[in-house]
Amino acid sequence: MKLRFISSALAAALFAATGSYAAVVDGGTIHFEGELVNAACSVNTDSADQVVTLGQYRTDIFNAVGNTSALIPFTIQLNDCDPVVAANAAVAFSGQADAINDNLLAIASSTNTTTATGVGIEILDNTSAILKPDGNSFSTNQNLIPGPTFFIFLHVIKAPVQVHQQGKQMLTRLLL
Repeated sequence: MKLRFISSALAAALFAATGSYAAVVDGGTIHFEGELVNAACSVNTDSADQVVTLGQYRTDIFNAVGNTSALIPFTIQLNDCDPVVAANAAVAFSGQADAINDNLLAIASSTNTTTATGVGIEILDNTSAILKPDGNSFSTNQNLIPGPTFFIFLHVIKAPVQVHQQGKQMLTRLLL
């Protein structure tokens, strides 16, 4: 169960002078946002909207179907885990699948620059199981421990077909 709360507070300052009172000044608005969740853990704020930089690769690495870049790790951190609420957890990824190989996350440009074609992002869990970006392919369950729990994933750039176009940017945002 999620209970979302948004609160606003008016920042005001009162000034006093000897023998007299100053006017109340409207100093602006402060917004507080967050979520109350009935869950075993909360997602660390650094993991919630992280950007995983893919780096730069020469196109000749992907000259044959199935060729990959080196494995690149990234981490998702859960905080304040309570193994009494749930003994374990798993993670799924959701995003636009590659048109040729639905095991791969499609690469899209975050700007209007040319986007590389003929490659996608393959996400693997800590057991090297491939996680489709369909929101239904979950990582291997990991035991929760009191406090923080870390999920370590690997990703590679993979060629489902021979590379057609050199992209100026290979940066994709992975959303949880």
